[in-house]
Amino acid sequence: MTTPSRPLVSIYMPTWNRQQLAIRAINSVLRQDFDNWEMIIVDDCSESWDQLQAFIESLNDPRLIYIHNDINSGACAVRNQAILRAQGSYITGIDDDDEWMPNRLSSFLAQKHQLVSHAFLYANDYLCQGEVYTQPNSLPLYPKSPYSRKLFFKRNIIGNQVFTLANRFKESLFDTQLRAAQDYDIFLRMVMSWGEPWKVEEATQILHVNHGEMQITKSPKQFSGYFNFYRKHKNKFDKASKKYQLFTLYQIRNKRMSLRTLLALFSVRNSRRLAYGLRGK
Repeated sequence: MTTPSRPLVSIYMPTWNRQQLAIRAINSVLRQDFDNWEMIIVDDCSESWDQLQAFIESLNDPRLIYIHNDINSGACAVRNQAILRAQGSYITGIDDDDEWMPNRLSSFLAQKHQLVSHAFLYANDYLCQGEVYTQPNSLPLYPKSPYSRKLFFKRNIIGNQVFTLANRFKESLFDTQLRAAQDYDIFLRMVMSWGEPWKVEEATQILHVNHGEMQITKSPKQFSGYFNFYRKHKNKFDKASKKYQLFTLYQIRNKRMSLRTLLALFSVRNSRRLAYGLRGK
């Protein structure tokens, strides 16, 4: 039953060619200590998807909604497909290669009053780089920076998922024309529309990296994608942020900068990034 104290939360998850990982993600949602949710899983025309569909059907849980697309349309379009179908008052997402802690939804809902004056909520994560673990809190913490406009207009300090009112995601949607920085783009637009975000201090998600599977967001057109993101938003950035963003573009392109370019993009922060990059070689 949906009541003001137990609102329906919609969860969107795109997936593509990662059946076992998607099953792990779904199981982590099933373990939530808050149970009034719906999960919209959109399979973007995976080559083999029968195992995932059979797993979901075997659960016989009406909260799980599985959609299999006959044509591959890309991660942003699939996210939008799920978001527009959402029935909840609140919404959040999960990547198919990540996991949630059991208190993920309840931690956000405890702070839902902050959405009156903040665009969305975000939280710390745990980071798993292929380790075998029994207790998630044995994993290294991936702490997020407290929000500041100065930091956020230089890089995405939010991460890959937020929690907010469903109508805000439906009004914003992911930009299907961008090939990179899609999360950063929608979060930035939401901040401009509804105010700065609110950070929840608990770590409520496990980010899995180096799992050996194909990554949905990885693209050979990362540079052109991020360049289009920069062109889309550069009028919002101050001089320091523009320098940082342009330096990032050079890093993505892996192009050697001329002395003239180095001087044009010089800042204390960029000089540290350059020194760190040189030490890593």
